[in-house]
Amino acid sequence: MSMKTSMTLATPKSGQSRSASALLCTVAGLSLLALAACGGGGGASNPGAVSYESAKPFQVGTTSFDPDLPPEPSLPSDAQVCATLEASNTLVKRPDGALPPEADPSVAGVGVAADPAKVNPDQARIQAALDACGAAVDAEVGAKIAAADAAATAAQKAANLANVNIAGATGEELAKPEYRASKFAVRLVTNKSGPGNGFISGPLTLPSGVTLWIDKGVTLFATRDVTRFSPVKAGPYCGNTAVSASKAGSSGNCSALINGNNLVNSAVVGDGSIDSRAYAEIVTTNKLYPLMKVDMTCSNTYVSYAKDQQAADGTSCDNGGTFVDSKSSARNMTWWDLAYLGNMVQNGTTGYGSQSNFRMMVFNYAKNLTLYRVTLNNSANFHVVPAGVDGFTVWGVKVQTPSQAAFANPAGNGNPLYTGATFDEDNVKNTDAFDPGSASKPTAGKLSTGSATTSAANISFDGYLKNVVFAYNFISTGDDDIVLKGSNNPSPAGSGLPGIDGNRDVRKDRKYGIMIAHNHIYWGHGISIGSETNAGVKNVYVYDNSFDGSEEGLRIKSDYARGGEVSNVYYNNICIRKTINALLFTPYYSTKALPAGGPLIPNFHDIYLSNVSIQGKTNVKLMGFQANTGGYTNPQYPLVMTMTNVVTDTPNGMDLISSDANLTLSGVNLPILPDAARRITVNGMATQAVDPSKIVDCSRAYVDFPSLTSPNGTGW
Repeated sequence: MSMKTSMTLATPKSGQSRSASALLCTVAGLSLLALAACGGGGGASNPGAVSYESAKPFQVGTTSFDPDLPPEPSLPSDAQVCATLEASNTLVKRPDGALPPEADPSVAGVGVAADPAKVNPDQARIQAALDACGAAVDAEVGAKIAAADAAATAAQKAANLANVNIAGATGEELAKPEYRASKFAVRLVTNKSGPGNGFISGPLTLPSGVTLWIDKGVTLFATRDVTRFSPVKAGPYCGNTAVSASKAGSSGNCSALINGNNLVNSAVVGDGSIDSRAYAEIVTTNKLYPLMKVDMTCSNTYVSYAKDQQAADGTSCDNGGTFVDSKSSARNMTWWDLAYLGNMVQNGTTGYGSQSNFRMMVFNYAKNLTLYRVTLNNSANFHVVPAGVDGFTVWGVKVQTPSQAAFANPAGNGNPLYTGATFDEDNVKNTDAFDPGSASKPTAGKLSTGSATTSAANISFDGYLKNVVFAYNFISTGDDDIVLKGSNNPSPAGSGLPGIDGNRDVRKDRKYGIMIAHNHIYWGHGISIGSETNAGVKNVYVYDNSFDGSEEGLRIKSDYARGGEVSNVYYNNICIRKTINALLFTPYYSTKALPAGGPLIPNFHDIYLSNVSIQGKTNVKLMGFQANTGGYTNPQYPLVMTMTNVVTDTPNGMDLISSDANLTLSGVNLPILPDAARRITVNGMATQAVDPSKIVDCSRAYVDFPSLTSPNGTGW
């Protein structure tokens, strides 16, 4: 299917003038999305381009203001706070960010339940404050929101436009001040009379219109009590790699730490942090709840637990373990133990097994959802999963997983996985930072005004992901850093509309509908689309981002079990160094079983890379889908990509794999050559003769992760 290419590129002969295709375009401007292609060498112009006149190349990582973005969010004022909660003086985190063992001690002794007052002391009071604030918000502005949405919904139904979902009032309309309450924030603060700076909580419901404000110096820790995330005795069950002898686990079996459905103008903000503590031993307040041990035994079975019984020792486990050993003195597994076991051992070798780990935040259907300045650490699974949001803003957020808190335990041996390996960027599995996507269908539902209350009227949501901004974030995690998931499509059947379209209903306060700009990426799999692309993804703008030590940089991934169309994706002004795969575009991501209806073939086209600097030895994969593959009769879907000013400082050290690709080059020194056998067509010419003075400026692109608990420390 493909062969690895590593070769010397053509350079001009002595006295021969360098063609325009060998030169890099001039780049400049404080805010930009793309630059016009230089022309020459067959280079096609970039339809998403913006031109700037300047003699200097653009300097990545230095932009502080971008007129193409909407205004920066802000923290609430003191007058906008519904309630302020102080941390208990019994919860004082260490300088590395971890709670000491005495804060919520594990239970000494086999078969003894944990103390609820110790392992989950703050959930009830935080939720009570959120509920009261949600009720007050609804009382003040709920009727205005309902009236605006009812009028918009009625007009849209009367118009009866084909292939248009009922969206109700837009997020842009509902962002206006008249739809926001005078008091809307619940603030978590340090103790005013003592050292307390931590809260421990189980799952929380974020009401519509409410902001959870985590103040500077405060950490909201997730409880280690598994029963809080799996409260129903009959299931679904959390904290496992399987839920029966024949069914694998799933993160959907667990409540998230922060949950929100049917929201308008909700947010999580502040200069504090949230720590899910996936590195910590799982405990239970019900001694019969089955837990897996690091010796691979389990404490009970779900069958017996549902009957309030203890299974006999030697009974086969149904949670992914081997057999019941109620007397085992081995420690309970951590969430990351389960993730590694489920994904890399049980699933990776047998195709069976997956962790049931809780996510940090899950939101379904929202208009205006904001994350601002908060730090997110050590999630047990994905950090933030929003679906069907009109107006999703992530600005100035830090995601650091694992943080220093993950590297200590009572034995002082680096808090390893059950395998003995210390946590690193490659074994903290499925800890994606941000996984936004569309919902599966439009809906009309009542707003969540509290954990057990809803609004009086239904609000319409069209189910699309739109008006998305990721700006000025710092992201380091063990899986995808930012990934657009194209799995769900709420479009009417037969419409041909993609599930995610950055040109859909773009607001007036921004230039594009999906913008990923001015971010610093560290550990993780970079900025991705997929692996689910079956619903379609188009019109995405990724610019002024740096990748430092990430496993991948820019990536579009899928396979013919989940494939679909991805088009009009623009990557501009990008700096990449110390990566394993700087560019990874593949339709052969996995070997998952095909759906009953047959293959879903990936089709990546109209992909534009402009002004990309790659430093150090790395790999590049540029692959389309071959015709008549896997025993099916299918046309070729080549990767159609335009590359302008894509440059590496080690062209002879670049390992490139390519096949089924239609590539247009201008100012590119990657070893890309036409190859009939591998069905590679090249318009233009790759050459090592690029002008160093015209390469995008990465001299200030790379900075240390801005956290005192970074496991990588600091540099110069």
